[in-house]
Amino acid sequence: MAVYVGRALLLVRSSYRIEWNFPGGSVRQGETPELAARRELEEEIGLAGALPLVAMGHARGLWEGRKDKVHFFELRLDRLPELQLDNREVIGARLISPSELDGMALTGPVAVYLGRTIAPG
Repeated sequence: MAVYVGRALLLVRSSYRIEWNFPGGSVRQGETPELAARRELEEEIGLAGALPLVAMGHARGLWEGRKDKVHFFELRLDRLPELQLDNREVIGARLISPSELDGMALTGPVAVYLGRTIAPG
């Protein structure tokens, strides 16, 4: 989930990796990618409700040693509501301006979404 507030992008820090990532996670059996995105937003950062998600396609790649298919969605907000981090998986979150993205350690899927790399595999 690429969450934008104006031009700033919300990135999260997971407890198990050093790179910054988007809120998100696995699609469960019987779940659509959009339902998974909504569930993960609520579980990881406390965003819930009738959020206007826009599907932005997907990418396949080899990330963290496994083949994966990642579905991208965008959410554009006028303001960022107070986040409720799960403090288990997600331990930090911040809005990043486009200029701050340069030089940041990002996960492979985030880099692909931002057009910085071509998906491996």
